[in-house]
Amino acid sequence: EKLCNFGHNHHMTHCQPESPKCCMNYWWDDASAPHGVTNLTWPSPDDDSSYLTDAFSRFLTQRRQSTQTLRGGPPAPFAAQILFHNCHKPFIGQTKNKEACKRGETCRPPMEGDEPYTDLELDYYACLTQLDTAVGKVIRTLEENGYYDNTFVMLASDNGPEENCHPLGICQRANDRPHRPVEGPGSAGPLRGRKRDIFEGGHRVPGIVSWPAIVGTESESGLVSWETVMTDDFLPTIMDTLGVKRPPEQRSWALDGRSIIPILQGKQWKDTKYGERSFGIGFYDAKTTLNYGWGFRHGKW
Repeated sequence: EKLCNFGHNHHMTHCQPESPKCCMNYWWDDASAPHGVTNLTWPSPDDDSSYLTDAFSRFLTQRRQSTQTLRGGPPAPFAAQILFHNCHKPFIGQTKNKEACKRGETCRPPMEGDEPYTDLELDYYACLTQLDTAVGKVIRTLEENGYYDNTFVMLASDNGPEENCHPLGICQRANDRPHRPVEGPGSAGPLRGRKRDIFEGGHRVPGIVSWPAIVGTESESGLVSWETVMTDDFLPTIMDTLGVKRPPEQRSWALDGRSIIPILQGKQWKDTKYGERSFGIGFYDAKTTLNYGWGFRHGKW
């Protein structure tokens, strides 16, 4: 363990007991593995997000080249899920990005009267910068290979930020400084709760979609929608785009999610007979405590 840099987590994480050399759940070079990278059991580079984007860039370039050689015409469709570690615990930012944050180049300066950013905060914000850079490389790779205009790209998180605000999900200084909670870096803004909460801040996160062929590019500010969209909507959206129907024997089955194509086109859903969209939120099990249980969201609230 002395050879590992655990950052602010201070101990191993996401490791199996039989893997004593495991430092973090990161990626590293491996010429024998697909796309030249593999993961688990070894220390990470300074910026692990670059491994994922480099692998994606190689994959997409090879796909374009191989499919155009075989059949000519436009590059073949693909599906890719890129799961960045940033800014999950343990997070360690590159020194150059931490310094840029302190200089005010990539971070807003602390509010008047506030203390300078802590080393913990600088590491977190540096990781955000690295994530932003990595997403930019994904977009450039799509552009360079002729995919960008008609590729559905969605960026989202699976939950709110770390460090819960006990006992009721309301953070210290939540009203006057929501962007810089006392409990830990990462902000749910004005929403109550954070990661592992069934309160809204635990599961309501921003989502950004790029798909010029569908969304359009008329407005530099983009289209903003307050409709409730979930990751359950991915499959119905893809099916809608491709004109794919379920087999007859499955058409009576319930299907979680719905196509978000109308939303991306600036329209509204023609909602169901049950009214505004509603869904349940569960965490671990149905114990009715502040830390576990079920929540229910109905419409816009």
